[in-house]
Order: sequence, then structure tokens, then C-alpha cells
Amino acid sequence: MKIEVHNDNGTITTYNINKEDFTNSSLENHLGYINSKSKEKNVLNIIKAYYSNSKIILFDETNQIISKKLEDLKIKEFNSDNNTKTIFDEKDFSMIFFTSGSTGNPVGALKTKKHLEEEVKVLTKLFENKNINKVVLTVPFVHIYGMLFGLLYPLLNNIDIVLKEHFLPNDLLNLIDDNSLVVTTPLYIKALNKISSQKDLSKAIFVSSTAPLDALNAKEFKEKFNTDIMQIFGSTETGGIAYKLNDANLWTPMPEVKIETNENNELKVISPFVSTTLYENEFKDINGIMQTFDYIEKENEKFKLVGRSSQILKIAGKRYSTIQIENILEEVEEINKALVFVSSNEDSLREERLDITIESSKEFSSKEIKKILQNRLSNLKFSLSLKYVDKIPTSSVGKKLRV
Repeated sequence: MKIEVHNDNGTITTYNINKEDFTNSSLENHLGYINSKSKEKNVLNIIKAYYSNSKIILFDETNQIISKKLEDLKIKEFNSDNNTKTIFDEKDFSMIFFTSGSTGNPVGALKTKKHLEEEVKVLTKLFENKNINKVVLTVPFVHIYGMLFGLLYPLLNNIDIVLKEHFLPNDLLNLIDDNSLVVTTPLYIKALNKISSQKDLSKAIFVSSTAPLDALNAKEFKEKFNTDIMQIFGSTETGGIAYKLNDANLWTPMPEVKIETNENNELKVISPFVSTTLYENEFKDINGIMQTFDYIEKENEKFKLVGRSSQILKIAGKRYSTIQIENILEEVEEINKALVFVSSNEDSLREERLDITIESSKEFSSKEIKKILQNRLSNLKFSLSLKYVDKIPTSSVGKKLRV
């Protein structure tokens, strides 16, 4: 296989990937972190670590909380000499993925090669009828979604990888051929919907994750480019949980993934992809079972994802996800991004209210925002608080940071 790096100046750097060239026996069990901004630098280091049976910790380099934590734990960069004993030395893992730390306390999910390779087997089965010969990706490798779909799936199936540090929508479109798998995010799907360029992509397939993609944009994309989007629902700790195509309403659990619900209808995941151990100031064994706070409604073997139980507004017996509310607001032309939380309002007769933050070119009144929502959610009464910011922060994969 080969990796093509498309540079901003129009040149292409090509790497031929052979296991022998990337294996270094002296790096076995060597521990270090990888967090470079450069996809090119990251992908080569990760392949070297993977084939050499090293231990690596991956995270977004802009996350200062995680940087400080690793510094305190005396973890150094992957390519540096590090003979200092660490708390991770006796743990069995190939990679640790840290969450973004949006709760203020980052959690590291320890993944063995078996966790990762079992999931790649499932991905290989999902795409086997597509005859994929090229993977084009816009997401970083330090995210588990980028790692699985953008690196390990092609690496273990001898499929070429195409990457660019900064894809513009037309750049991406120009690099997609027949039998391409495009690993991307809702941000790029929405951007491609807005450009005037069109292309028949019926023999390619898109994968989208890291954040929800609303049905309207999924449907528009399917019709405009004549191709399918496979949406992936999962997390750092669980790996992939379920998938759906285009604007489908119901999620199908991944093969090998078993889903259950607790008494509150919150999703419980049991699968060979779920981490055995998590790290959050101390190690916690979860033995491949993860109780989430995602509220779901099961329909036979599939399920509807309503939203995080802490992010559901309950009005007159109905439930509305804050993600659904954000999507409604972001459909308004002047609103770039919206961030919505549900909070208790002790001063109101109603138990809950919406706390809405907006990044917008125009200021709306609370009354106008309420009217926009009532037109889509039916004419229900609810309270809200509203504030404006210049910029809602996002992670390296375009996911809004819910700080």
C-alpha cells in the first residue's frame, strides 16, 4: 500500500508502506505520546509504533489539560528517549485515546491490538461489497474514528491512503474516484452541500462520525452526489456501536455489538471493541461493558437515538434532544453554530429550561428564538436563556466542545 500526502503547494509526497521498513524491535513496549498537528508526521509514527508493538498515547495537541497530565506522569513524546518508569508500564495496551476533556477531567481509554483489530474485521465486512481501493480522510489519526477507519482499516487491508493537512471542499471532491471510501465529518458534508460543484459519486461511499448529521443535510447530500453516507455512532471508550445510512431514523448495532438498556432506557454496550480499562486519575476496569447516558428507544433489533439523558428536554410528555434543537437553529441562515444545554430552573414552575449559546451574524431576541423552535417542535411552552459569543470552540474534528 502507499500513502499520498497532498501538499498545499500542489505537490504530492508518496510513502510506500512495507511492514519490514516500519518495524524496530528496540521499540517493543516503548511508551510515548503522539499529538502532532501534522497528519503526515502522525501517520508515519503510528505505523512504526503499531508494527513495532510500541505503546502510544494519542490526543489533540491543543488540549492543555491532557498535555499537563502527561507531563506530570513523566510521559514523553514517542520519538524521544524515555527510560523513566510510569504507571502505564504494566498495563496491556497498544494505544490510549484520551477524550477531549469537555467535562474538565479527561478519560483515557486503553485499547489492545485485539480491541482494534476485532473492530477492523467488522469494518472490512461492512465494506466488502464496495471494493474499496482508496481511503481519503479529513479527520486526524489521534481520534479513534480516524484511527480505525482512516488508518487501521486500509493498513490491514492493503488499501491506499490519501490525506491533506487542510482540505477545502473542492479539494476533497477532486480526489474522490470510483471505489473511494471518504472518512469525514458532518462539517464537510454540510460544506459540500453548499458548493456549486457537482460530481457523480455513486461508486464511492462516505463515512461520517464525531457528531450527529441531521437528516436534512444527509438527504440533500445523497441526492446531490448520488452516493451513500454511512453514519457511525460510537465513542472513545466503546469504539463503534451502531451505523445507519443517509437520513435513516433507526440505528443498526455493529456486528458483534450487543445493546441493552437500564431502567431509564439508557444504552448499555457490550462488545469486543469496548475498552477493558479506563484511566481517570486512577485505573478502572470495566471489562468490556459500558453503561452510557444515551437515551434510546428500541425497535426490534434497531434503535432510535434520542440523545444524552442529561441533554433531553421533557415537555408535556415528549422528549426533545438538545442536538435536535441545535440542528433546527443552525438551519437559520444567520446562525453559524448553536450550543444547547438543559438545566433545572428553580425559579420557574417548569422544572427545566434551555440554556442556548449562539455564534451568529445577527442577534435574535429570546422571543424570536422561541418562535423558531416552536414552529418545528409544535407550539409548546418552555423557558430559555440566551447568550451570544464570537466563537463556539470546536475540537480538531469539528466537534463542539461542551464546556
